[in-house]
Amino acid sequence: MKKANLEKIKARLRSYSKEDIEFNEPHFSIKLDREKIDLKEVIKNVLKPDKLVFAGISKSKNPNYKYVFDLYFKLSKNRIFKIPVSMKSKSLYLITIFKITRRIQDEAIKYYQKAKYHQKS
Repeated sequence: MKKANLEKIKARLRSYSKEDIEFNEPHFSIKLDREKIDLKEVIKNVLKPDKLVFAGISKSKNPNYKYVFDLYFKLSKNRIFKIPVSMKSKSLYLITIFKITRRIQDEAIKYYQKAKYHQKS
């Protein structure tokens, strides 16, 4: 995954309307329910991406889309949404959603620091 240009991604997201959004159903709805995430909050953050803090880009496995963008929205000090999406000119396809809490972030940082340390040894 490569880092994507955040300002370009934000501008592109702002160009979409609610009607342009498609979901990977039923998977997306199941994830919303399981993670206790409000769909309105997701749509609001995607269409008004002021809280978008990072975007990564990789090749899509779906033949209908060229790329997948991993969008990271920082909603609060302890809460981040990761939303992988694919984009076309008039279609924004939301693949899935992950809620990342501060505890999980801290564990991931410790794991990667430990792995990095062991690679040097």
